[in-house]
Amino acid sequence: MFTTFRERYLTRPGGYTRVLRIEPIKEDQAPSAILELVDGPKDMRFAMTARTLAHQRNEGREVNDITARNIMKVTRYREGGEQALEKLASRFKNLEKARSTTGNTGHDRFRRPKQERVYERD
Repeated sequence: MFTTFRERYLTRPGGYTRVLRIEPIKEDQAPSAILELVDGPKDMRFAMTARTLAHQRNEGREVNDITARNIMKVTRYREGGEQALEKLASRFKNLEKARSTTGNTGHDRFRRPKQERVYERD
């Protein structure tokens, strides 16, 4: 385990974790968060940036400044980061196209959205 982390963060000068605030999950409404290691195989910001990139491309829009900055952040210390981001963005783009052509947005008024797998199985 430590060799994996050591290799992943060898060239990174700091900032190994990220705190993502989420909506409270329990009925007591206590603040909730997800603590994640950055640049991991299932990095949340990486996935969100890829999804935003795919959405902007599907709408024919240019990448805005915030998305460009996020692209730089999520690929800077990740080996093969730009290629991995493009691959994931392509998967999101294809998923979004499939949903729009079938009319299945994955949303229903009374049900949770259908979960789609975008990461490959380990």
